Amino acid sequence: MICICNNAFQGASLTWRNGLRGFAGCALLLTTALAQQEGNHVVIGPGESPGVVARKAANVRPSARQLAWQKLEFIAFIHFGMNTFMDQEWGKGTEDPRVFNPSGLDARQWARAIKNAGMKLVIVTAKHHDGFCLWPSRYTEHSVKSSPWRGGKGDVVGEVARACREIGLEFGVYLSPWDRHEKTYGDSPVYNRHFLNQLRELLTQYGQISEVWFDGANGEGANGKKQVYDWQAYYKLIRELQPKAVIAIMGPDVRWVGTESGYGRETEWSVVPDVAGDLQAIAAASQQEKVDGAFVPRDLTGEDLGRREKLAKAATLAWYPAETDVSIRPGWFYHASQDDLVKSPSKLVDIYYSSVGRNSVLLLNIPPDKRGRITDYDVQSLLGMRKILDQTFKHNLASGTRVKATSEMPEHRAAAVVDRTMDTYWTTAGDVETATLEFDLKKKQTFDRAMFMENIAVGQRVESFRLEASHDGVWHEFARGTTIGYKRLLRFPKVTAQKIRVVIEQSRTNPTLSSFGLFESPPVVALDPPEGSFERALSVRLSTDTEGAEIHYTLDGSVPTLKSPRYTDPIILSHSATIVAVAAVGSELSAEQTTGRYTQSIKVQSASVERLPSQKYPGTGVSTIIDGKRGSMDFQDQRWLGFNGDDVVVTLDLGEKKTVHEVSIGFLQQQGSWIFLPEGVKFLVSADGASWKLAADLDNPIVQSGRVFVKDFSCQVNGLQARFIKLVATNVGICPSWHPGSGDKAWLFVDEAVVR
Repeated sequence: MICICNNAFQGASLTWRNGLRGFAGCALLLTTALAQQEGNHVVIGPGESPGVVARKAANVRPSARQLAWQKLEFIAFIHFGMNTFMDQEWGKGTEDPRVFNPSGLDARQWARAIKNAGMKLVIVTAKHHDGFCLWPSRYTEHSVKSSPWRGGKGDVVGEVARACREIGLEFGVYLSPWDRHEKTYGDSPVYNRHFLNQLRELLTQYGQISEVWFDGANGEGANGKKQVYDWQAYYKLIRELQPKAVIAIMGPDVRWVGTESGYGRETEWSVVPDVAGDLQAIAAASQQEKVDGAFVPRDLTGEDLGRREKLAKAATLAWYPAETDVSIRPGWFYHASQDDLVKSPSKLVDIYYSSVGRNSVLLLNIPPDKRGRITDYDVQSLLGMRKILDQTFKHNLASGTRVKATSEMPEHRAAAVVDRTMDTYWTTAGDVETATLEFDLKKKQTFDRAMFMENIAVGQRVESFRLEASHDGVWHEFARGTTIGYKRLLRFPKVTAQKIRVVIEQSRTNPTLSSFGLFESPPVVALDPPEGSFERALSVRLSTDTEGAEIHYTLDGSVPTLKSPRYTDPIILSHSATIVAVAAVGSELSAEQTTGRYTQSIKVQSASVERLPSQKYPGTGVSTIIDGKRGSMDFQDQRWLGFNGDDVVVTLDLGEKKTVHEVSIGFLQQQGSWIFLPEGVKFLVSADGASWKLAADLDNPIVQSGRVFVKDFSCQVNGLQARFIKLVATNVGICPSWHPGSGDKAWLFVDEAVVR
């Protein structure tokens, strides 16, 4: 969603960006007046010591709207509009409204899928950069009223708002200031009035708005001019008409975390110098790097924005919490070619821990398809995620246990952290900034997850802490963390103990905790080996570290049930198989599934290549192509060898003459990332490595396609005796004329040669 409007974006292929949150030469005015009205702002006096500044920062508090927003934790983005029907990420504003016709649009289906996944708010792209409005705006004809959908009487924004209210979801809007269709864009005063008129429609026609989402896209309009946005007028109108709404990203209430990966900072402060809203800084964070023609998103989340050294140099501090956004697919709008690239439940859970679990709100994008429905691919992944989280957090092992602290205020005792309510909290007495809380779980319990929540209504304070367990009277550290904020989730290897303690090592003033929890994640099955190839037979062992769990499995890639075979002894494979295994405790199957793919093939002793792959994509060495581990559709998974502009010549050595029936080799197509299939593949065999016989010469014309997939090129050799096999794949060389990167070197990604 973030991009800078320069030449870099034209090749941004890994994730086509659909928004700009910053542009050089412009700065966001996070006004002191706005912050002072909310009480979420503090001025730093000249010469104040770092300790004084840190204590001031610890007492900066969120506004009521910011606190309510933070409690949402997990919210949804809906990218839908003209781009959905044009199969693109950025429109030009010249698209014909008659193209927009979602014949099966069902906003209630969207709301159900989002609600069932555990999300609490929906933000819809009411207008993207192409200027097409999903509501019948009175100020343009470039909207749903000029489309055939609902006979020109439809209102996507209205249908989504109603569906949200019916099911108990909050509602928000994304409105792009950049409008590539509007003729007045670039005529600053006139366009600003136009934009305010459209903003007013959204703020007055659809009930309560909880979040208004702006990015900073500021490209040229239809007249070739850029626009000077009147941000302060936009903010004023929102405060007047929707005072409970947070203004996000290009606004004073919520900031962008700094990446579109879904992964937040390990150390995330909600109190930061208010220069963190500078658009130039946002722009620097949002650009992409070009690496030998393949594009990767930049990620500046490694920087701690609120550390003491940063605060000491600031003139003012503000409560400015982070929102972490990511799409469930590579793109932000729907593309049928990405149906196989929907993030798995386990991936979404990992993102949840790394966003919600790191003091941020997770904004997950789920794009409806051309029918106007969220696909089953997305729905099933969301439900799988929800099931894993529900199974993990359904039982707090620390709830109601005995707890004592080395320091506590009489009205805020340690027992408050396990009293099952967020309305109470623990804090230390006097000016004590470090403390220990000891928990007696009454009996030995096993856990591998921990949850911490500060009472951020009085500020964010904790800088570092650790967790310890008592074994035979000796305390041993098993986990540690830095900031807590609204919520911190930690993952660690399973621990079994009756007594544990939380040690607050450093805090900016009296630390607080409103909630603490210990949990055990659902059992996961381990496969040994996890995947691979074998020549005659292979023994696969299945195990889980959850006591009392049974394992059920299948060999054909289907999802196991309680009726599937129960694992008792190692599985002996004599043919290729895909094992899917799941653990069960009693009658409940774990939401975590484990999959291993095993291929029967002739063992290849070694592999060599005539030209080495790019240093950026070397896999794990040349042996990557014979290690039995198939590359996924993510070219950065370190299982592919990437060749930029070069042909691929691979020689396989079987160690001795063997009877060969079939040879295959796999290639990746992802044209949006400059990765093409080969134009052709030759298969040659040899008994001595000197004299070669051509076994097959496969031709593969390159056609334009947005589909991402792995294709195996195979050759039947009818029982030939051979020791050496040579595979020659012809690179397309340069991107074709119809490609956005026309003239650039094309990539060839190869993995897994199999001999049978």
